[in-house]
Amino acid sequence: MITEEDIRRLYLEKTMGVITKEENKWLQEQLLQYPEGRKLWEELEKEESNLIAFTDKLEVGDDLSRVKQQLKESDHDSQRRQWFPYAAAVFLILVGGGFFYGYLVQDSVDNNLSKVDDMLSTTGKKGDIAIQLIVGDNEKVLHLDQKNDAIEIAGNTIKKEGDALIYSNSDRSEKTNTLIVPATKDYKLVLADGTKVWLNSSSQLKFPMTFSGPSRKVYLEGEAYFEIAQNVQAPFVVHTAKAKVHVLGTKFNLNAYGNEDVSTALLEGKVKMEAPTGEVMLLSPGNKGIYNPLNGFLKESFDINEIIAWKDGLYYFRHTSLQEIGKIMHRWFDVAVIFDNNNLKKKPITGLLDKKDLDGFLKDLQTTTGIHYQLRQDGLHLW
Repeated sequence: MITEEDIRRLYLEKTMGVITKEENKWLQEQLLQYPEGRKLWEELEKEESNLIAFTDKLEVGDDLSRVKQQLKESDHDSQRRQWFPYAAAVFLILVGGGFFYGYLVQDSVDNNLSKVDDMLSTTGKKGDIAIQLIVGDNEKVLHLDQKNDAIEIAGNTIKKEGDALIYSNSDRSEKTNTLIVPATKDYKLVLADGTKVWLNSSSQLKFPMTFSGPSRKVYLEGEAYFEIAQNVQAPFVVHTAKAKVHVLGTKFNLNAYGNEDVSTALLEGKVKMEAPTGEVMLLSPGNKGIYNPLNGFLKESFDINEIIAWKDGLYYFRHTSLQEIGKIMHRWFDVAVIFDNNNLKKKPITGLLDKKDLDGFLKDLQTTTGIHYQLRQDGLHLW
């Protein structure tokens, strides 16, 4: 028999376009069989419609304005259409009837909600570490957060455009550079061959000023999205601590944080993952390869929005454990996440979370899970 929790979860998944065929079939059967479940489903549909109409009539602050804009832009971005349009509205109605009116009137349901960002700023935890470019063997350390438009290295001028660093083929130095992106930040890099790299928080990339030789090699720790410039004479190779990835012209996301499995999600082109043992796995577009030193390779399909949403300042989760989300919170907000209730670690979460501010992140998380939290000296406690 379908439960109320099942209905609320499946309503969110169906609205976001991520419900599976099997789940949808089972849902329809259950709604036909159990009138109580069908009644709750209809109430959720009504509350969502009321919320959308209600927000259009309000003069509100930034948080709700962002929700309204997301609802209105649902038809303008086809790539996000599957899951984004009504996610914010669904977050507000998942906890039951009548909640969203109180949410719009009140600043918070918990005093912690308005204080987390301020407390992080006070303790120096929020964005105080600069993005660094290390030239050669620590010959020069540059802070890329500074407002300079160009950088001079070994007689070469490297352009800065907003939050991006751009090398060119005219750069002839063979020095190795290391780009370090700390927690709370992300950064874009254009390599000398035209390859574009987006680095996620708590990541670093080691690369040459210019490429020479039979292959183009870079070294990644953390997570990055690559759009590789095609050059069949010089294959592109990404080295990580546990495996390496051979590519031609392609687009892919590579996750290689030190304490996690290495995973490569391929959007376009061809990729070959190689383990230190020499074992290899070939990937086609739509495949994600996962490597673990103990278990070897695993291949599975993936949702493109789930994989690369971080490039747009968003985190998208589908049946993701709260413990895994805690790791992301630690990287993005630079705060340790401590579970006072260990049962929460395995709690599955499905939803869309904006990673621009921790307050908004926690509001959404509290709305969908009912967790409590408090920021203390040693980190963010959840129970």
